[in-house]
Amino acid sequence: MLAKSIITIPPVFFVLFFQFLVVLHISSDGERLKQIREFRNIKQKELGMALGYPPKSAAVRIAQYESCSVAPKKETAIAISEILKCNYINLFYGTDLGKAERFMFDLFWMEELVGSSLYIFQLEKYNDKNDKRVVHGMVNDYNYKGVFPPVALAFDYNLANDFMREWAIRFNELSNKEITRDEYFEWKLNWPFTCDDGGRFEPSIQWRSGYR
Repeated sequence: MLAKSIITIPPVFFVLFFQFLVVLHISSDGERLKQIREFRNIKQKELGMALGYPPKSAAVRIAQYESCSVAPKKETAIAISEILKCNYINLFYGTDLGKAERFMFDLFWMEELVGSSLYIFQLEKYNDKNDKRVVHGMVNDYNYKGVFPPVALAFDYNLANDFMREWAIRFNELSNKEITRDEYFEWKLNWPFTCDDGGRFEPSIQWRSGYR
C-alpha cells in the first residue's frame, strides 16, 4: 500500500526497476568508506595519518574501519568525511537524518551495488477520473531480456518524491552524458547539500567539475 501524504498537491511518481535478478544488499559503512577513499585517490596510510594515527598503525586502523572489525565513532566519521569531502552520513549509520533522507542514502548505495541494473525515471501524468489505478506503466520487451516484466516501485509521498525528482534529473543527465560518472557520484556523496531543486537555486556544495 502506498504511503499517503497529508499534502493534497498531486505527487510526482517515480519508478525503479531491475533489469536483472540481483541479490539486494545495502553496502556496509566500511565498504562505503573504501569506495569513497579510493574515489578520492587517498591511500589508507594517508587517511590514517591525516586523522592523527601514528605512521606505523595508520593504515591498519583504516583497514579495520573498512573491514568493519572496528566501527568509527561519530566524531571520527565526521573527521573522515571532512578529509574525504563527503557527507558523514555515508560513513555513520546513526539517527541524524529523517526516514526519507536515510532512505535516499540507502538507494544511492544500492545503485552503486547493482550499477546499470537500476533505472529511475519520471512518469508522465494523465487525468482520468474513471481509472481507479494510481500509477501504471509499460516496458519495452524488445530491449528487456527478463522472463517476466520487471516490478516497479512508486511513492505517493511528497517529501520522498521531491528528493527522487532531483535524483531522476541527475540520472537522466548521466544517461544523456550531460554529466560524468564522477560528477554523478560527487552529487550523491554530498547530498542533500548538492541539491538545487531541479535548478531552482544554487546548491550549498558545488559538485559539477566546472565549479569545483
